[in-house]
Amino acid sequence: MTRLLVLALPFLLAACDAQRDFPCEPVDDRVPICGLQAPEDIEPTPDGKHLILSQFGGITGSDSGSLMLFDPQTETTLPLYPLASQTAEPEGWGDADCPGAPGATISPHGIHLSQRSDGRWQLLVVNHGGRESVEFFEWRDDSSLHWQGCVVLPDGAFLNDLVATPEGGFLVTHMFPKDNIWALLRTFFGAERGHVWRWREGEGVDIQPGSLGSFPNGIQISGDGEVLFLNLYTNNRVRKIARDSGEHLGEVEVAHPDNSSWLPDGRLLVASHPRDKLLPGLCGDVHSGACESRFQLIAIDPETMAAETLFDHKGAPMGAGTVAVEWGNYWFIGSYAGDRLLRVPAPTAGVEAGK
Repeated sequence: MTRLLVLALPFLLAACDAQRDFPCEPVDDRVPICGLQAPEDIEPTPDGKHLILSQFGGITGSDSGSLMLFDPQTETTLPLYPLASQTAEPEGWGDADCPGAPGATISPHGIHLSQRSDGRWQLLVVNHGGRESVEFFEWRDDSSLHWQGCVVLPDGAFLNDLVATPEGGFLVTHMFPKDNIWALLRTFFGAERGHVWRWREGEGVDIQPGSLGSFPNGIQISGDGEVLFLNLYTNNRVRKIARDSGEHLGEVEVAHPDNSSWLPDGRLLVASHPRDKLLPGLCGDVHSGACESRFQLIAIDPETMAAETLFDHKGAPMGAGTVAVEWGNYWFIGSYAGDRLLRVPAPTAGVEAGK
């Protein structure tokens, strides 16, 4: 019973914006792309031709999800994982005691693509299906994804988003203790019961210095790997943290910041859920249609932490944006609920880094 209350309470407490059966039709220049399953996080492929979608199975992990390849030119998708044909022996990335591939039980959440020291491309995936874990995949030039290992996080971990570190480890956000109703209640009123788990090969898991906060959500890392940008959902802050020391280097107020991506001009693009009610409008796990709740996309200068709102939307054809990535002249926006992506003209298209 406690588990059910913990998992249901955020949705029961909020004066929720409903999930709607919005038609899959454009509203002005805002174009939905339907037939998907809650594409909560997005990563561009190394060649810039496609987008990898994390199709969210819901926070409980009771529903499975998948990883998909999306072609922005044709607006078509191909499955990446799970695939019955992927039976090759994994290479053992991650912990030696990884219990095996998640297979059809995978329930992905945050994802992060990076290049390993040997030049190969690695996709890290937060998984809720059957375990709270980080799954290691290899992205190959033939546009295929191959599972290579995992790290299962400690009991009570409740994961959201992650980034790879240059030395081969990772950092993953821990929202609050799983199955703890009091931690959940206190978190939604600002109690700092979350942090970032740090995994280093050969050293196991510990807590990233300087990462304590209320509902850590999205996370990004600077190109040199020295600075973290941590989105604290119920602190309403994006915090800049020195990775080695944990020193807080700055922060900016952002209403319920979700996931982040890097813009071509070098700014951080953060999806925000402004609070129009007691709590931000929320929708349930995966359903058809779309959530109508309001979201914003906010660009943050990583040096000064100055913030600028670039996009603000509520309602049809899709609300509840969790992440946006720039591809060509468009932004593709994902959501934790519903059956679609949203494509909008990019306000920053054509802006070069540093300009």
